[in-house]
Amino acid sequence: MNDKIGKLSAHWVWLFALGAVVLGIGAAYATAGLGPKVSSAAYFGVFLAASFAATALTKAKAALSLAAFLLASLASAATYYLIAMQAVADATGALGAAEAGGMLGAALGIFVAVITFFVSAAGGVSGALAGLRARKQLAAL
Repeated sequence: MNDKIGKLSAHWVWLFALGAVVLGIGAAYATAGLGPKVSSAAYFGVFLAASFAATALTKAKAALSLAAFLLASLASAATYYLIAMQAVADATGALGAAEAGGMLGAALGIFVAVITFFVSAAGGVSGALAGLRARKQLAAL
């Protein structure tokens, strides 16, 4: 395993970040029935593992890895904003209050997006820093 540390091109970080968004949404959906804490923990775990692997397995500098996973966190937040906003708009539209649903949907979407951003950014930053430390320690061996 030590021969694979830091061997991939730095550009692979972007693929790991995109994979974290897709797998994070899938993990959150799969664990939705277990409650919001478990779903958030799964999302955090996916970003943590992906950013650790991206930083440890590539030649990427810390700044590139952090930028990729912060951008992925923004993409996740935007996705969840749209999902929450549309769900509230559909529910209030079915009840006959479509006008109120737009404002309520936007407010709820912002709330969900902020939480999603902080959870995924915390996982991405933590994993990237741990991956950088692991890559340096294994390279020294």
